[in-house]
Amino acid sequence: MALPLRMIVAGGGTGGHVFPGIALADAFLSLCPDGVVSFVGTREGIEAWAVPARGFPIDFVPSGQVRGKGIGALPGVLRMALGFPAAVAVLRRRRPDLVIGVGGYASVPVALSAALLGIPLFLQEQNSVPGRSNRLLARRAVRVFAGFSGAVPFFPPGRAEVMGNPVRAEIVAAARACGREGPPETPFTVLALGGSQGARAINTRVLGMARRAKREGTAIRFLLQTGAREHEAVARSAREEALPVEPFSFTDRIGDWFPRCHAVLMRAGALSIAEAALFGRPCVLVPYPLAADDHQAGNAREFCASGAGAWLPESEATEEALWSKLWSLGGDRVARERAGAAAVSFSRPGAAVDAVRAALRLSGNVSGEAGAPDV
Repeated sequence: MALPLRMIVAGGGTGGHVFPGIALADAFLSLCPDGVVSFVGTREGIEAWAVPARGFPIDFVPSGQVRGKGIGALPGVLRMALGFPAAVAVLRRRRPDLVIGVGGYASVPVALSAALLGIPLFLQEQNSVPGRSNRLLARRAVRVFAGFSGAVPFFPPGRAEVMGNPVRAEIVAAARACGREGPPETPFTVLALGGSQGARAINTRVLGMARRAKREGTAIRFLLQTGAREHEAVARSAREEALPVEPFSFTDRIGDWFPRCHAVLMRAGALSIAEAALFGRPCVLVPYPLAADDHQAGNAREFCASGAGAWLPESEATEEALWSKLWSLGGDRVARERAGAAAVSFSRPGAAVDAVRAALRLSGNVSGEAGAPDV
């Protein structure tokens, strides 16, 4: 009897790394129903709770972000060094047939250890400008699966291909179920997202626009993901001032919220863009200005070049400018449908399955080809 195929997903730190990893894990099991998936991450990252919540086992290894140069980089370097023997021990115990690194400093010791042990290594790069960890690891990887075409030139020639960013199966299903149907035409409803940690800049501007809507009697409503830290303060303002804002802290069921909006206001995180595109929702993007290598601006440029949205640097994203962009992009049905169609064309609903299928083939484990779901 053949042994079941085993895959390890390595990396994490933020939802933008962890949730694509979960999508890849689900895709692997859809292709290899008898397969075994486990994760490797750090205790400090979002993976520490998000992965067990999905029923997947997870091993923790020490790792740290290497900040700057010289003595300032030492704590991260030391934690990374401690992670290598721990990663080797995990790999020898789990005996994976392949490893997929999804980025973040947590992926480095596992991915390098896999390459040194001769285990086929694959990388999934979410952003248009790759993170330092994936750029470091790319020469040891069999293939890099890129979410944006802009990432490809950063990797060795022929090593990367554009697959789109993996989105969890339940979100893909929710997008298919609602199609491009939105809520009633009025009020104009905007879903405002600041990522898993929230974004004060988004929260502040949404409250300002909500006060304007109340003052002018404009039929607009905001569904606002505040992040945990600011939820109480934002909810209090919305309640006491009777603002047209429905705040929520954070949810891993974001697929329940997209069907309720006409347009999206958010940062330019790769995963958020991939999710909004599936639902055919036009987006106004405000890239996080301190993102490494300004990668969110790169994400925004590539997505908006398709006609699916508009973007503004945070320094230019005043309440007035955002108000104008939202109404011009989503307040008119014709404009909204045009941008929504561009968003759908940008989306890659089969990204997770396509990446895993390619990894199975390239690693010599072709048994996952049969029985693949129709995507």
